[in-house]
Amino acid sequence: CLASVKDSQTADALGIRETYQQILDRSSYTLGKVKPDNVQKLYGKKLRLSASQVDKQAECKMHYFLRYGLRAKERKEATVDPAEFGTYVHAVLEDTAREVMTRGGFHNVSLEETMNIAKGFSDAYAKERFSQLDSQRVSYLFERNVQELSAIVEELWQELSVSQFLPADFELAFGDGEKMSAICVPDAEMEAQLRGFVDRVDVWNNGYSNYFRVVDYKTGRKDFDYCDVFNGLGLQMLLYLFALEQEGEEVFGENLVPAGVQYFAARSPFVTASGKLTDEQAAAEHGKTWKRKGLILADDAVVNAMEPEGSPKRLSCKVDKNGVLTGDVAQREQLKLLKKYVFKVRRNMVHNIASGDVTPDPYTRGSAHNACSFCPYKSVCHFATVEGRRNYKTMSAQRFWDEISKEVESDG
Repeated sequence: CLASVKDSQTADALGIRETYQQILDRSSYTLGKVKPDNVQKLYGKKLRLSASQVDKQAECKMHYFLRYGLRAKERKEATVDPAEFGTYVHAVLEDTAREVMTRGGFHNVSLEETMNIAKGFSDAYAKERFSQLDSQRVSYLFERNVQELSAIVEELWQELSVSQFLPADFELAFGDGEKMSAICVPDAEMEAQLRGFVDRVDVWNNGYSNYFRVVDYKTGRKDFDYCDVFNGLGLQMLLYLFALEQEGEEVFGENLVPAGVQYFAARSPFVTASGKLTDEQAAAEHGKTWKRKGLILADDAVVNAMEPEGSPKRLSCKVDKNGVLTGDVAQREQLKLLKKYVFKVRRNMVHNIASGDVTPDPYTRGSAHNACSFCPYKSVCHFATVEGRRNYKTMSAQRFWDEISKEVESDG
């Protein structure tokens, strides 16, 4: 109270008493809900969602509302967008893999020929996108990415030249008029569809079934995080996996069986060592750090088809001393359970949007993930005072499967 009196006296002395009082009054404001009529005016009668929109809604309802409802835009410095280089890597990897498959596949096309193919696409991309940018910094960044791309293409060839899972489609799009229909959200409060695309789909036919995995190229860091998935983040690849299982037979053949999701790190990891390494030692250490992330079907035949070289070195799993697969793997029944849970989370997300609830509820995982860290809307929601912040800790695989089992059972 004494502090308030002192502040009032200061405001009087500065001649800003009225402004000061308005600020005090506004400090107690709370957010209401968007009325149903306004929800339709903002989003339309049918929600058209992308994977990034799904993640933003899971991270914070307020952020989703401001970005995709009001379409509020942050101010940005006029500069070359570093994300352009990530787009470059995606484009070259896609074009290279597609061209290699037309020439007989990675089993028949040599590493040297593959590298030459990639260089051709890289040069063409640079000529089209960067020829007008006369900057030493841009030239340096592009040259550095060209060098890294060579390592990435070689790693891709090393994997696919021995894998029985063969690339079957690239940039597979989900949406109206696309090869795959948009992913619908049944039993939701308003009509909604999810659209987007998969970087690559690989298929292995064992003579009876078509096992398939969805692959996403990631130039940034991306792990399969059980806590994130449980709370609605990072569902993109799982949604595509289960959508293809249901409706992908016309594209990939009958008896489709989901073999998992895989994040391919489209960046060359750094290797540290206390002393000088031989070329063989450096290559071995490099391989250890270039692990694929994701979730794989716990089936020995499937894993061996992905990496037929004994115990997996690139996959997110390994064989223990008893010959049992461990790591980020899931039994068939667990994948069926996960499918039900993912669809439930998606339906709940649509419910939140349709309800008009835009209360800030940022998702936080310590220093590893904080929805507010780089949010452009901090000044709107006053994030420092948010009481609805959701703080989570790491979730083990066992707890993850236990919890989603409970959630699915409670949903009937």
